[in-house]
Amino acid sequence: MAWYPMVKRDISLHSEKPMHGNFGTPESCRGFAANTPSFSPVEALLFSTFPVASVSISGFPCHMQKEIPHLDALRHEWLALQPLTAENEARLWKKLRLEWNYHSNHIEGNTLTYGETELLLLHDRTLGNHSHREYLEMKAHDVGIEHVRTLAADKDRLISEGDIRDLNRIILKEPFWKQATTADGQTTRKEIIPGEYKTTPNSVRQATGEIMSFASVEETPARMSDLVAWLRQELTSPTLPVAACIAKLHHDFIIIHPFENGNGRVARLLVNYVLMRGGWLPLIVRTEEKEDYLTALRLADAGELSALMTYLQRRLEWSMQIGIKAAKGESIEEPSDLEKEVAIFVRNQQENKDKVVFRSPEALQTLFNLGLREFVEKLCSKLSKLEPLFRSHFTEVTVKPDFLIASGNPVKDLELLIQAPEHDSSLTVIYDFQGYLGKAPNPFNLLAPASIAFSKNRYAINVAKENVVVRAFAEPVLPDEAETLANKALAHAFAEIKKLSGSTE
Repeated sequence: MAWYPMVKRDISLHSEKPMHGNFGTPESCRGFAANTPSFSPVEALLFSTFPVASVSISGFPCHMQKEIPHLDALRHEWLALQPLTAENEARLWKKLRLEWNYHSNHIEGNTLTYGETELLLLHDRTLGNHSHREYLEMKAHDVGIEHVRTLAADKDRLISEGDIRDLNRIILKEPFWKQATTADGQTTRKEIIPGEYKTTPNSVRQATGEIMSFASVEETPARMSDLVAWLRQELTSPTLPVAACIAKLHHDFIIIHPFENGNGRVARLLVNYVLMRGGWLPLIVRTEEKEDYLTALRLADAGELSALMTYLQRRLEWSMQIGIKAAKGESIEEPSDLEKEVAIFVRNQQENKDKVVFRSPEALQTLFNLGLREFVEKLCSKLSKLEPLFRSHFTEVTVKPDFLIASGNPVKDLELLIQAPEHDSSLTVIYDFQGYLGKAPNPFNLLAPASIAFSKNRYAINVAKENVVVRAFAEPVLPDEAETLANKALAHAFAEIKKLSGSTE
């Protein structure tokens, strides 16, 4: 599917007639008009004169009411590189599809990892102990993304309220019951009907204890009608630069909160509908930046939309830069993307996912390459941050069986264990911190142990005196999980230091 829209002329731009088969319509916030002279789609996008708001827009400083030169330059460079080769388009879409599905769902509480998301969407296989609904919603969101691509590419009509309800119906898949809290703080259960506007208030109690109120049940239909009318007009006769348009759209939709569930995911789908219609790539709101995202939304609640605009603009820049690299045939892998793909490939090659893999040099080497090496390296790096707090420190490394002679280098000694496949074996690393230098009721030292043990057909990772991983050899630790485990070791050691020092910070 092309990334920029094809122009179709002599089509009514304002038809309200519901259409449930041919989706789509005119241009984005800075797109070209439907009656553009006979340029090619790319030429029309490159050479059109884009209008800018001539009056001050509430919440946007004057300098933010014009297109950002850097962002506009990225878009022009991207469009000039069209069309992509089939290979480059496929690898770009694979990355954006996985990032979009994983992050948009994870922000809302879905617990599938990135690797498990890839396994599910690309290979239709499941791994991990997650609820059936989490797998269902991840696959349904993927269908929702494809539906948005269809809406964005089809120029026959503008998006309608019916399309938005369809998106909610698609991503939620089927009715379900969900725990909810009443306005007076009582716990209750609420049935979620996909695609239907809310029938009960859906206010949210914030961490501060304050109630965040959205549009009432009674006013929601009218508010949604107004929002869609504004969006259709903005798509036809733009008054805002793209970053301002999507920020306003996102916030206005969230402040209405029209559905009982799925509002955040639908808001992000709508944002990317607007972007893809205008020759942009979809932006990804990353789960690691959830607090930045929510802070920008809170500021928008207070009437300051520029923070949300800036945040979404930054995420859009990332997508455009990735797209340009892909179009030029350059690598679009980011740190640990390759490791994730290798891990998925290894899992997918198993003829039977329940097949028992016995210990062997090959099995141990696979575990080492996919995540154990990274775990040990990150463990060393993170615990070293505590060294300035103590007079001295040293690392003790022991390996079993005893005939193996440790070098004292945790990574090298882990590799050494691979050479003894016929024995139960283990690597233990103890970080010994001596003489705390800060204020404390009593002098103290600190031991921070971690170990990896291999048996005949399983392996275990122990951090902070707790087995945090016990798995078959066919289930490797992925790089993102290695980061989490190393952070757990650091968090435990730091908590002990604060406890022993009497710190309340």
